[in-house]
Amino acid sequence: MDAAYLFQILGTTGSLVMCASSIPQIMKTYRTKSADSLSGSYLAILIMGMLLILSYALYRKDIVFILGNVLSLLLTGILVGLWYRYRHRSQTFIQKGNRSL
Repeated sequence: MDAAYLFQILGTTGSLVMCASSIPQIMKTYRTKSADSLSGSYLAILIMGMLLILSYALYRKDIVFILGNVLSLLLTGILVGLWYRYRHRSQTFIQKGNRSL
């Protein structure tokens, strides 16, 4: 096994791990219907970083990082959608005096 193949396997595995890292947060946000623990600034900076890395990967024509970043962007986009949908849910719940209990 040559070094280039080994590093391609490592890069692919790392990309998949990075993609999978957002799945637990997506599941938690959807299950609890709350985005209180998510920072909008964090999500914006994360997406900006992913877009910059994706642009570099496109320039280098590195398929491993292109696919990994596209998948990460899609999953983070889902998380942003959930954040947008549920971000005011608990504030509204508190403002209504917990009448829905």
